[in-house]
Amino acid sequence: MARQLYETKADISREKITLDFVKDKLGMGDLVKLPIKYKIDYIELGRFSDGGKSIVNFVEIKNRTVAKDKYDTYVISADKFTTASQYVKRFNVGFKLIVRWKDVVGCYTLKDGDKFSLGFNGRYDRGDWQDVEPVVYIPMREFKDVI
Repeated sequence: MARQLYETKADISREKITLDFVKDKLGMGDLVKLPIKYKIDYIELGRFSDGGKSIVNFVEIKNRTVAKDKYDTYVISADKFTTASQYVKRFNVGFKLIVRWKDVVGCYTLKDGDKFSLGFNGRYDRGDWQDVEPVVYIPMREFKDVI
């Protein structure tokens, strides 16, 4: 049986609002929503010299209901982070994690050699045992505010 999908139309709408806010500020190209099997929300497109479409970045969007300084780290699924790292390493593309907190929007760009703490954490409020998993703790100092 397939796992319940928690992403709602409202979540997707909030993602789009966040993307619309940062796209020009970060000088991003066209963004395309990916199917869920890719584990990352969007790709940013560029162009090859022959005019064909190229992937410049994989882009994950998160919207949080707390202020950025509430926690010292940002928690992301280790599976999602590993997937992003593999894309970056194998295909010479980038990965951006864009987070909208209550007070600011920040962008983390995966850099070669980034290594962060691994833990076991997640959501406990839905009663879904699959919401608790291996996670990566990204220090907040890694995020650059998008103004």
